[in-house]
Amino acid sequence: MSDSESWTSGLINEQLRKRFENHDTAKVTNLANQTCIATNMPPKTNIVFEGKAGDNFGGLNQGSKIVLNGDAGRFVGNAMKNGEIIINGNCDDGAGHSMSGGKIVVQGSVDGDAGASMHGGDLLISGSVRGNLATCMNQGTIIVCGDVLGDIGRMMDNGKIFIAGDFDINENIDTKNISPSDWKKIKIVLKDNGIDSKDLDFKAIHSKKLIKKQSNYKPEYNSLNEEIILVPASLTRRPRTLGLDELNLSLTVGAKKEEPLNLTIPLLWQGNNAPSYFIWKINEKINDEINNANVGIIDLTATNINRRLDMKKPTDLTLVVDLLSQSSANRLPILVRMYAGDVDNDLGVIAKSGADGVILVGDKIPIEAALVSSRNYKEEMIIFAETENLDCNNSVKLLALGASGIFLQNKCSGSELKEFGSNLSRTVGSLGVGNASDLSLEHLQTTSQEVASMTGISIAGYNSVLPMWRH
Repeated sequence: MSDSESWTSGLINEQLRKRFENHDTAKVTNLANQTCIATNMPPKTNIVFEGKAGDNFGGLNQGSKIVLNGDAGRFVGNAMKNGEIIINGNCDDGAGHSMSGGKIVVQGSVDGDAGASMHGGDLLISGSVRGNLATCMNQGTIIVCGDVLGDIGRMMDNGKIFIAGDFDINENIDTKNISPSDWKKIKIVLKDNGIDSKDLDFKAIHSKKLIKKQSNYKPEYNSLNEEIILVPASLTRRPRTLGLDELNLSLTVGAKKEEPLNLTIPLLWQGNNAPSYFIWKINEKINDEINNANVGIIDLTATNINRRLDMKKPTDLTLVVDLLSQSSANRLPILVRMYAGDVDNDLGVIAKSGADGVILVGDKIPIEAALVSSRNYKEEMIIFAETENLDCNNSVKLLALGASGIFLQNKCSGSELKEFGSNLSRTVGSLGVGNASDLSLEHLQTTSQEVASMTGISIAGYNSVLPMWRH
């Protein structure tokens, strides 16, 4: 493969996968800063690149050996599990973010942070790190032959760090002379990678503060459900009955993907016969297999920290979405799970990211109120409202308020799922609706002025929305 300057990332990755159907080696020349190159390539393959790589180079690597003769962008080897990545040049911020296995070798310097959220594997940097090192590191080994200019070990839990150059000692780390056994191992690693160890004097660094692992934050699922009434159809709208009338409750997630997820009812559940999920949580090890998943979920809700370390600005969400898309050969529908806060602006970012939809978690803010802002984006993406319990009436209310579907956080059995589907058909039909996507505010009323003011639902008896919604 040559003359790849005008090729997109998708085309390069597609051609590589086709070649690996019959070969186990490949070479790509004239790489021109494309993002998400060589992501999730088949194991036991070897690829050599010439040129400049963009962000997320070699991300989600499962066992391929990838060599780049040139510089790379941000987040080299993002979330890789196995294999080897060698950068014969420098790279930008974020090398080794969220890696849990394999090896990354940077035969140059990292212009920014390195080793953040590492859960395993080996990161070797022959030059310097011009940023922070090992932020939120959990496991793994980092070797830096040059200087570290930023802080080391912020919120670090475990892992081994060896630094030969200058660095600042801080309250997070404990520094010792390297042990003879570790020095012997490091000399072998350096020799294997063509690095002269003669003038290097390493210090061993460990976390001084043992970070107590906090349990994941539990959202407060506040609801206005009890104040909202479903309006049954009688004459002006004709009631429908399954078996007598057509009722379409289906939902397609990722319609533009190679393998969209077709649901017979608008529900994503966990448990028996549920879709398989690839879930990437903040600062946690990825245990799911992307090749076996039906849906990818980028979870932006809090764990022991509140933000992803590979997202320095909102538009970086596009890179994470692209990483999952390229890693699955555009097969996987991708959802973003987030708290319902600044919904209108946040959904604007998601709409531009290439994600197929969002899962809104009504933490503190009632999910019914949050769905008001999401209505403007229902034509652009799938909008799931997250609930704790499988409740048919509540689900129909959420669908009428603007949700495309329901995401059930807790597991359910096959019998519970079947009963929910039957009740959903009966309830939707009773409103005089033949298609779940046609549910709207006209199928709801409320007895609460507060609920009416937050949601735009008509007040029962008044039979109209409050003046603030008349525009």
